[in-house]
Amino acid sequence: MSNFTWPPGRAGVASLTASAAFALVIGVSGPAHAERLPFPGRGYASVGSPAAPGGLVDLTVKERPGNPRPTAVEVSSPALNDGTAVGDTGTAWVGAGRIKKGVRPGTYPVTFTLRHKDADCVGEGEEDYTCDYPAIVLRKKVTVAGSEGDRDGDGGSGFGRGVAVGAGSAVAAGGLFGAAVVWRRRRRA
Repeated sequence: MSNFTWPPGRAGVASLTASAAFALVIGVSGPAHAERLPFPGRGYASVGSPAAPGGLVDLTVKERPGNPRPTAVEVSSPALNDGTAVGDTGTAWVGAGRIKKGVRPGTYPVTFTLRHKDADCVGEGEEDYTCDYPAIVLRKKVTVAGSEGDRDGDGGSGFGRGVAVGAGSAVAAGGLFGAAVVWRRRRRA
């Protein structure tokens, strides 16, 4: 059996070295680290609609209070033009998206991806650090209305035909009223 002892004054260095080696082995994180979001998958998104092809829709997205402020927001939808962007106002991310010209009337999904690369940490005592949080994906829908020139959309009569039917109905109603007045006068006489 060996009776090994550390020389005086070296015991503290040995324990510090052992602690440092243990920290390297288990991978203690430094100031920039990946964290878990306090409220994953939460936030607010709004899409103004309906709009005709070629029209604009308002887009608004905001993180849930308690979550870190997003550092970037991406918008994607099969109904919106590519490159639709939103900008940070300090309280929310807002912008406008243009409906593609060839899109048929209907309801389409809109996906907002909130990115948190090098975001301010939200943990207690970590306010001065940056963290990489996972992305939050929010989904909404946009309604595309038929354009005025769209005659094969829903098969409706359209505005012009509606006016013609209304005018015809007014003439018919006036004729019936006139006939009733004449009939009543003849009956009295």
